[in-house]
Amino acid sequence: MTKKLEEEFNLPPLEEALAKENPEEVPSIEETKQEIVAMEDALSVSEKINMAFKEVKGLEEHEHEMNDIAKEALSSYKQLMSLGMNVSDMAAGKVFAEASNMLKIALDASDGKAKAKLQQIDLMIKKARLDNNTGKNETTADGELLYDRNELLKIINKNDK
Repeated sequence: MTKKLEEEFNLPPLEEALAKENPEEVPSIEETKQEIVAMEDALSVSEKINMAFKEVKGLEEHEHEMNDIAKEALSSYKQLMSLGMNVSDMAAGKVFAEASNMLKIALDASDGKAKAKLQQIDLMIKKARLDNNTGKNETTADGELLYDRNELLKIINKNDK
């Protein structure tokens, strides 16, 4: 439409009318691809954290469930990416956005595993600190006592006097 027609019929500008008509903005393919790359990077970091805390026990059931969710989400992501490459450009944006959502679900599942392990480690540290404060000092495999930082500083200060 031209400005004169808009003024004559007292209509809003075309851009405004289209914005009101389509309130849901579909991200562009480039934006979605950038988001996917960011999610993949975060997912690889999450997997590295998972490998670092592999020794924590007692979380097997939760870990298996999160692994299943992550696998299904990654499978759906791959299928949607394949589909997005084979549809028209108009439909590809939504397909890639949904693929990005699947990648986010996989990332959240991996982060859930890491978060549970970190909470377990935090509880172990708190228990060790509590045992230490109540007089139950832990020992190493060699039978040596383990001290916390404050106890070591007290010992060092006594030797300085």
